[in-house]
Amino acid sequence: MPSSSLFTQSVAERLKVRRLLVYGPFLALGLVLVVLWALVLWFALIYPRSLVEDLQQDLHGIALNAAQDTEQLLRETEGSLRTIDLLLMTRKTDRHDLDATVSLLADSLRDNSRGLTDVMLAATDGRLWRIPSVTGEPYVDLGPKSFLSELGKPGGPSIVIGRPLQLRPGAHLVVPMATRLSAPAGPFTATVGFIDIDVLQRIYRARTMRAGTAILLERDDGIAMARWPEVQGLIGTNLRALPGGDAMPPDPPASGQFIVAESPADGLERIVSYRVLQDYPMRLYVSFERDRILAGYLQQRRAVLGFSMLISVIAIGLMAWFTRIQQRTRLREAEREATADASPMGLFRCDLNGRTVYANETYLRMLEVDRHDLAWGWLDRLPSTERELTREQWGVLAARGEPVDRVRQLTRRDGTELLVRLRMRPMRLGGRIVAHAGTIADISAELAARRERERSQAVMGAMAQSVNVMMLAVDTDERVLFCNKAFERRFDIPERSWHGRQASEVFDDLYPAVRPLIRRAFAGETSVVEMRDDDGVSRPMPLDGEDRGETRYVELTYAPLLNDDGAIIGAYGVARDVTDAKQEQMRLLRASNTDPLTELLNRAGFASEVGAALRRADDRDELVALLYLDLDRFKPVNDEYGHPVGDALLKAVAGRIRHALRPQDLVARVGGDEFAVFLTHVAKPADAQVVADKLVHALTMPFRIGALELHIGTSVGYCVRWARGATLDDLVEQADDHLYRAKRAGRGQSSGTLCADRASRPGVDRG
Repeated sequence: MPSSSLFTQSVAERLKVRRLLVYGPFLALGLVLVVLWALVLWFALIYPRSLVEDLQQDLHGIALNAAQDTEQLLRETEGSLRTIDLLLMTRKTDRHDLDATVSLLADSLRDNSRGLTDVMLAATDGRLWRIPSVTGEPYVDLGPKSFLSELGKPGGPSIVIGRPLQLRPGAHLVVPMATRLSAPAGPFTATVGFIDIDVLQRIYRARTMRAGTAILLERDDGIAMARWPEVQGLIGTNLRALPGGDAMPPDPPASGQFIVAESPADGLERIVSYRVLQDYPMRLYVSFERDRILAGYLQQRRAVLGFSMLISVIAIGLMAWFTRIQQRTRLREAEREATADASPMGLFRCDLNGRTVYANETYLRMLEVDRHDLAWGWLDRLPSTERELTREQWGVLAARGEPVDRVRQLTRRDGTELLVRLRMRPMRLGGRIVAHAGTIADISAELAARRERERSQAVMGAMAQSVNVMMLAVDTDERVLFCNKAFERRFDIPERSWHGRQASEVFDDLYPAVRPLIRRAFAGETSVVEMRDDDGVSRPMPLDGEDRGETRYVELTYAPLLNDDGAIIGAYGVARDVTDAKQEQMRLLRASNTDPLTELLNRAGFASEVGAALRRADDRDELVALLYLDLDRFKPVNDEYGHPVGDALLKAVAGRIRHALRPQDLVARVGGDEFAVFLTHVAKPADAQVVADKLVHALTMPFRIGALELHIGTSVGYCVRWARGATLDDLVEQADDHLYRAKRAGRGQSSGTLCADRASRPGVDRG
């Protein structure tokens, strides 16, 4: 290309740069103003809707937590009533209200139960007796049309929650919960517990996030059971009859949100989130006054508009200021060019394509390059056969933006050799690489030593780039000979700073785990180990440079480093991320041990877990128990309502079994309607009978599957043995035999015994 054309192109490029310097700040500030006012429009038009949506999400979370707290309180009360029911089944008297044991249990429940103010015995005609009853007469008579009458209806519910009431004039309002007795005696057909409404209000007060929030508990028929903050005369009122009380649809889902224009409690417009209690006929509403959230937004909008106007004025002032400083910038640029030309080291700058766009006088003189041939003139110092390949490689390096630190041999025009050190680093503007700057120095005096080092580094560099693993090499004194880029990133080591350092310095706290592997490599052994990032020894080793916040597994391989004669001159290690393969292996193991329908253990998983539990119990010399359950009347449910209902029933059965046991007990579904339970830490054989009866009782209670109320039951056979010498097959055989006996004795029974006493255990001296 003619010199005049190159000069013209250079002038054109400089003009483009100057235009960018002149107009760039103004374009940038204009873009800032456009973005700013776009945000202002978003804040004025879209943000109010997002405030309401965000508030609904917060209310949904409060409703979920408050509903869970309420259900827990109701379940505790129900559990207390079930406890009294179980005790009454064991007492042989018609006047349970005078029984000392029953009175002792009632006093204990009153003192220890959260929110339970009193427990009483009741008849379906509305009479209630305190425990103990001093006179034997009813404590209060609610009348024949009270909520207790629901328990006496054929097919009626077994649990009823009544309207809030006062047992005596001036007493606290309480919520009554009644359960039907399993074995009515005399006039008593139910137990009644009274929940203090003040306890519910304290729970809801703790869940309110700020002023304007209200929590309301409503029965399915619209009766207000509790509210915080309190509204005088609201509790016990039918909200459906008040304005705004019909905001809910006829058949609402289990949870949702809506806005009521006039709240039946206080007449305010409220944003409401509700949740239906799972096991009780109630709904819980969490609401917030709509005017409160928007009132704060209006103040914010005025502040945002004022701030935007201020920023616009400042931007205009900045544009005027930029105009004044541009002259100073051009002067400083001229000063930098003069300083660069006076430097004894060659300075240059190249674009993202690798073309040299600037060089000082030292660079031009050292490489014998004319300024009009600046872009690729330095290639003339290379052999003609290497120029095109070197040009391509240099372009690739510039495009990648990687730092360059190389030594290269060149040839002057007179044929003499020139060894130069080239250093180049990317220039970043706002985190983006815009160009590359570097230096070049004549180091011909070090030609021989540099050539050998360059060869070694080329070999190690090729190794590092050929595999996606971390690599390290040390000599026999554990001085680092080489580590690749992945290793440098993992241990935050600056480039080339590892050379000659001790392995203990490089590995830091990981060195104690790696040192044995290095020592074995020095002895001629190859070691392969696997480490986790949370095992207290290793740390996360993401090879892709990203920590994904999960447990990582790394395979470490260390082997001896040999010279050409086969002598050990050090060791090298390779770290490979095997997380994906390890996670897939664990996923397949979990899937093979779990029943997909009930999410309990399957037969294989149960056998594995019981085997491990037996070994632990053997070490502690404990009693263990195996319970075998077979559902009664399950097949008719499948035949009459279909397999979907049967599957839902099996899931419900699994939940009740799990709920009735301790967290450490093992539960499995071992057949179609057969379940197995393994108990450890059994204090005495009679405890297994207690658990078996508890399971029989739990599964005898009706199941609510959709609109269906299903009644099934179970038979339980169990075997209690000392863990030493026990096997799963022996336990299963004997528990299955007792299950057969329980079925012959009638459905809904349990049968079992201590299958082997301590003296019959293997290894025990009988003499």
